[in-house]
Amino acid sequence: MQIFPNAEASVNAVITPLAEPASYWDQIFHIWLWVAIGIYLIVIVPMSYFLYRYRYRPVTNELGVSEKGGGHGLEILWTVIPLIIVVYLAMQSAAFYTQQRNAPAHSLEIRAEGMMWAWNFEYANGKRSTSNLYVPVGRPIKLLLTSRDVIHAFHLPDAKTMEDVVPGRVTQMWFQFNEIGDYRAFCREYCGTAHAYMLATVKVVSQEEFDEWLGGSG
Repeated sequence: MQIFPNAEASVNAVITPLAEPASYWDQIFHIWLWVAIGIYLIVIVPMSYFLYRYRYRPVTNELGVSEKGGGHGLEILWTVIPLIIVVYLAMQSAAFYTQQRNAPAHSLEIRAEGMMWAWNFEYANGKRSTSNLYVPVGRPIKLLLTSRDVIHAFHLPDAKTMEDVVPGRVTQMWFQFNEIGDYRAFCREYCGTAHAYMLATVKVVSQEEFDEWLGGSG
């Protein structure tokens, strides 16, 4: 007997992000945030104490105390610890960046062309669509991007990813949606008068519905 019938679904909803590679951005953001908070507390708490403990008081401590001698332990400590933190952040950021930039091996490749002011998409079988990008749910999508005229930028806020679209070049980006629905894509590079209206809709459907649409004539 299952006491909480929706418990498993709730856990999966928390674990599975709406879209990738958004989770990589979220993870590195939280790592940097907590490191920054930790450093802030390590600095501000003793500083606040010292400001109060050794505050200026007439007659009592009008002249500062001069200390000489001592070892180099403290200097070594506050050099080595920040170095370890910086190296860790650099390595962790590089690892996440690699995941964000490199599409998984089993990605579905789709060609995308930006133009003033619309998006055209072409699939492996030659089928084309304008403004609507159909993709199957739960599968990584690799976009091969180019521009017909000026520089554009394909931006998917829900997936927290973006890539410049440059005339004469093919750039690439990847994303994956884990929930069926319609999601907005924008041009994030000012490209002329109707830049604000250069939108696309990513239509995330089931694999069966995607196969049916891809094989259809519409």
